[in-house]
Amino acid sequence: MNNPSLPSGTVTFLFTDMENSTKLAHEYADEWERMRARHHDILHDAIESNHGYVFQIIGDSFSTAFHTAGDALKAAIKAQVYLKNEVWIKSPIKIRMGIHTGAAYVGNMEDRSGGYIGYITLSFVQRVMSIGHGGQILISNASYELIRNELPDKVTLQNMGNHHLKGLPNPEQIWQVNVPGLQHEFPPPSSSKVLSNNLPVQLTSFVGREKEIGKVKDVLARHPLVTLIGPGGTGKTRLSLHVAQEMLDQYSDGVWFVEFAPILDPILVPRTTAITIGLRDEPQRPIIDILCDYLQKKQLLIVLDNCEHLVDACAQMAHKILQAAPNVRILASSREVFGITGETTYRVPSLELPELDFMAVESLMEHEATRLFVDRATSAVSTFSVTDDNASAIIQICRRLDGIPLAIELAAAKTRVLSVDQIAKRLDDRFHLLIGGSRTAMERHQTLQATIDWSYNLLSPAEQILFRRFSVFVGGWTLEAAESVCSDKNTTSKTPLKAYDILELLSQLINKSLVATDERNGEIRYQMLETIRQYANEELLKFGDTEKVQTRHLDYFTRISEEAEPKLLGRDQLIWIEHLEHELDNIRAALEWSSKSGHVIAGLRLAGALWRFWDVRNHWSEGRERLTALISRPEAKVRIRERAKALYTAGLLAQIQNDHASAGPLYFEGLAISRELGDNQTIGYFLVGLARTWRRFRRDQDAGSLLDESLEIFQQLNDKWGIALLLEVRGNVALEQDDFAAAGSCRAESVKIYRELEDKISLSFALTGLAFVMVCQDNYDQSVSLYEESLTLFREMGHKWGIAHSLNALGEVARCQGNYDRAKFFYEQSLSTSQEIGDKARIGASLHNLGYVSQHHGDYHQAVKLFNEGLIMAREVRDTLAVAVCLVGLAGQVQAMGYPKRAAQLFGAAQSLFESSSNRFPPADQIEYQRNLAATRTKLDEATFKAAFAEGQMMTIDESLNLALKPVEEM
Repeated sequence: MNNPSLPSGTVTFLFTDMENSTKLAHEYADEWERMRARHHDILHDAIESNHGYVFQIIGDSFSTAFHTAGDALKAAIKAQVYLKNEVWIKSPIKIRMGIHTGAAYVGNMEDRSGGYIGYITLSFVQRVMSIGHGGQILISNASYELIRNELPDKVTLQNMGNHHLKGLPNPEQIWQVNVPGLQHEFPPPSSSKVLSNNLPVQLTSFVGREKEIGKVKDVLARHPLVTLIGPGGTGKTRLSLHVAQEMLDQYSDGVWFVEFAPILDPILVPRTTAITIGLRDEPQRPIIDILCDYLQKKQLLIVLDNCEHLVDACAQMAHKILQAAPNVRILASSREVFGITGETTYRVPSLELPELDFMAVESLMEHEATRLFVDRATSAVSTFSVTDDNASAIIQICRRLDGIPLAIELAAAKTRVLSVDQIAKRLDDRFHLLIGGSRTAMERHQTLQATIDWSYNLLSPAEQILFRRFSVFVGGWTLEAAESVCSDKNTTSKTPLKAYDILELLSQLINKSLVATDERNGEIRYQMLETIRQYANEELLKFGDTEKVQTRHLDYFTRISEEAEPKLLGRDQLIWIEHLEHELDNIRAALEWSSKSGHVIAGLRLAGALWRFWDVRNHWSEGRERLTALISRPEAKVRIRERAKALYTAGLLAQIQNDHASAGPLYFEGLAISRELGDNQTIGYFLVGLARTWRRFRRDQDAGSLLDESLEIFQQLNDKWGIALLLEVRGNVALEQDDFAAAGSCRAESVKIYRELEDKISLSFALTGLAFVMVCQDNYDQSVSLYEESLTLFREMGHKWGIAHSLNALGEVARCQGNYDRAKFFYEQSLSTSQEIGDKARIGASLHNLGYVSQHHGDYHQAVKLFNEGLIMAREVRDTLAVAVCLVGLAGQVQAMGYPKRAAQLFGAAQSLFESSSNRFPPADQIEYQRNLAATRTKLDEATFKAAFAEGQMMTIDESLNLALKPVEEM
C-alpha cells in the first residue's frame, strides 16, 4: 500500500467497531452476511462522501483516515444517522466510534497498521473508540480543539471528563458528540481506573521503536529483571518509559520511575527507590529491609533509570528485591549490565536507517531515524519541510550519526540556524556542532560530546587506553587483531596492556555498551558506532598515541595480506577472500596511513599482496589507484622486491581493465628490477604479463619468446600455477591462429592443473577458455557444460565479473544455436550483474548482444538503440574489438532498414578495426557478420559495395563512430 492521496503528516483517524457482532452473527446466522454487507455499504458511503479513506478493515472494524477533523466528524455523524434510520429485519446494528488527530505517515507496510506509520496516534484512536458504546461517538481533546468552533448545525460536544486509556500514564480528556435525533445517554465509558504511577509526562513525540516496544514487553513478561543497555543517547530512557506506560494496567500496585542520574553516592540507591515508592525511614531498620518487606506481596513494576555509575549498588538492591518479592518486575536502563542472576539484557539498537543514499520524500518517512529528524526539525522550525532537494542530506545526517536519537535530535535543532546541507557538511566536526540541547535536559544530554564523556569517564585507566586504541579500526576487528594492535610489547608506559589483558578489558567495554559484537560465519567481530569511534580517535590524538597504534595497525594488516596471498590460490581461497572483504575498510585505512605517515614500503607490500583479492572482488580501479599513488612516492623509488611486486599487481589490474598501454611500462620496470635481484619466480610472471601485452599489439613472435623463457623458469621451479597460467596464454595464441587442436590442448591442461591445485577461481576462467574453443568448433553441448560449471564456481566464489562473463557466454551459445529467447534470458542476467559492479565493458557487450536479439525479433528501433549504447560503452573503455562487433551489429540493422550503402561502410570500418585487434571475432558475432554481410551484398551492385566497404576501411575510429551514431533519418 502506498496511495499518494492518503493523508500523511497530521492525520485525523476515525475508527469504528460493531457492538455485540459475535452474538448477532450466531443469533441471526441466516441474515448475518446481508446485515454485515449493509453495514459496510453505509460506512463506505459516509466516509468516502466526506473525503475519507478506508485503509483497513478487520472483521467488522473500519480504520479510516481524513485530511481534516471536520470531515471525520461529518462522516461519523452521517454513518450513525444512516445506521439508526436503517430498517433492520432482525436486530439493529450499533457501532462505537473514536476520533483522534495526531502524527502519522503513509508507508509500504502491510501489517496491523494498514500501511500507516505512527504507533502512538493509531493506538490512541483505538483506545478512544474502545471505551465507547454502540451508537456513541467519542473524540479526543486533540480533535476537539480542531473542530469545536466549526461544528455542524445543532451538533454539540459533551465533556465526558478525564479517563485513563490503556497504556497511557495520565488521564485524557474525552468528548462525546451529541447529534439531534441520536442517542445521548450511554453507560459510563469503560476506561480503566487510574493506576498509581509517577511516570513523567513526555513533551515530545515518541518516534518509531514499535518493534522494540513489543520485544521488551515480551521479555519483561518472562523475566523478573530486564536491563536495557546501549551507548549514551540511544534512547534507553524513552523506551523504558514508553514500555512502562504500555504496561500500566498490568501492575495493580503501580509503576514507579526511579531516576539515578543526580545520585552520586551508592548508599542512596535503596533510599531513593524507597522514597520514590512512598516509603519512609524507620529507626534501627536498614532501608533495604523496609523496601523488601513492603514489596513482598506487591504486584509492581520499578523502572530504574541511568544506573551505570551506580551499577554495583543497583545490582545488589535488585538482587535483594527479586529474592523477596516474586511479583515485582524491574526494568532498568544502563550503559553497563548488572551481571546478576535473573537478569536478561536487551541491547537498544540505533534507530532504523534508510539503506539508500536518496529516496522519495514519502519513503523517507518510513524510516525511524529520518522520521525523528523531520519531527524534531519541524518542532524547531515550524516551516521546515522535507523536499526532494534536502532528502538526501537528511539521510546522510542520520546515517553518519549512526541513527543515535540524541545526536539526530541535536542535529535537527540546528535547523534554526543552518540548512540541512550545511549541517551534513559540518558533521566531520560533529562534537563541536552538536551542542546546545534543551536547557532542562540533563547536562550530559545537552551535547553529543558530554554524553560520551559521561561513559568514558566511568572507565578504568586501562579501559580508557584500550577504548582509545580501538579507534584505529575501521569497519570492525577480530580479537586477534585487537591483541596484536592494541597490546604493548614493552612495559615502559605507565599502564602497559599485555595481550592477555585485552580479552577481559574488551569484555568490560562490551558490557558498558561502548563496543558491540557481530557474529559472521562463526567468527565474532567487534565494532564501534562511528560517532563513538571518532570520539575515541580524538582522545587517542590527545594522548599522542596515534603514530604508534596506527603503525601497529598497518603492520598487522600487511602481515595478514601476505599470509592470505598464497591461500588465495588454493582450497581455502573463499575463506580468505571473505576474511579480506570483512577487513577491507581496515585495509583502506592502513593504506591511507602508509601514505600519510611515510611508511610507503609497508603500503607497497600490503597493496601488492592483494592482487588476487582486488581482482576477485572487482576492486580493479581502487587497487590501481592506491598502487599508482604509492609507486609514485619518492620513498618508493627503490629497486627492491616490494616495488617489483607492486608493479606487477598494478600491471595486472591495468590489463584486466583492458589498459595494455599502461600495463606494458609497469611490467617492463618490474621485470628489470626482478632481473637485478635474481628473483626468477617473479621474472617468470612478468614475462607472462608482457607476453599478454605484446599479443594485444600484434607482436606474436615477441610474445612467443617471452612465453618460452617463462616456461623454462616455471619448470625449473616446479611452479605448477605459473605453468597453468602460461598454458592459458599459449592457448589464446593458438586460437588466434585457428589452431583449435593446440588451443584445446593447452587449455585442457591448464584446467587439469588448476583442479589439482584446488584453485577454483583460476579453474573457473580456464573452463570458460576451454568452452570458447568448443564453441569455435561448434561443439555446443560440451561448451554449455563447461560454462555452467564455471558459472557455479564463480557464484561460489562471489566473483561477479566472472558470473557476468559466464552468463553472457551461455547467451552466446544460445544465439549460435538460433535460440534467441534463451539468449535474451542469459544476456539480461549478465547485464544486471555487470551494472551492479559497474563493469562498462561487460555492460556494453550485453547491450550489443541484446541488440541482436531485438533484431531477430523484428524490433529494429530497439536494436539500433541497444547497438548504439553498446558502442558508446565500448569506445569509453577503449576496446577496439568491442567497437568492431557493435559496428557489425549496426551494419546488419541499417541494411535491414533499407540503407545498404551505409551498412557496407560500417562493415568496412568494422573489418579494419578487427584486423587491428589481437582477439578473435566471437563465433556468434562471426555468424551475424557473414549473414548480414551477404545480405548487404545482395542489395548493392559489386562496384558500389566495394567502394563503400573501402571507404569504411579508411575511416578513423572516431569517423566510424560518428557514422554509426548518426540517426538513420539523416541518411
